Amino acid sequence: MIKRRLVYLILFCFCTWLALATRNHKAWFCPIIVTYGGDVIWAGMFVFFLRMFFVKTPLWKLALINYILGVLDECSQLITVPWFVAIRQTKLGKLMLGVGFVWSDLVCYAIGTCIAWAIAVVIDKYTAGKQLSLFN
Repeated sequence: MIKRRLVYLILFCFCTWLALATRNHKAWFCPIIVTYGGDVIWAGMFVFFLRMFFVKTPLWKLALINYILGVLDECSQLITVPWFVAIRQTKLGKLMLGVGFVWSDLVCYAIGTCIAWAIAVVIDKYTAGKQLSLFN
């Protein structure tokens, strides 16, 4: 179980770095990755984050929870209460909450969640020695 958590921690850290790189080092990536890659990676990163703490929860539930949280986060960008806008104007607030509602982000979150879910299925198989199953 510790081995599995360590793998997810490493993936979480790598995805954090990669998502930030798509925003801060745009010359490293092709334009479509610069535009959408950060959101896809960010969604996947949170699947790995959740899996670190909920290793016994079925992966499909974590993926669903992750996507719902992403949608809620995106919808929270429609809130224009001054104190909430002030939070979003900080560096951490901007990274965690975003700054503006964009429909394409919902698609990015779905893609990132599905990719991370598939990776997690493989990781769980090899760290637990179980037979590969997509819905456990």
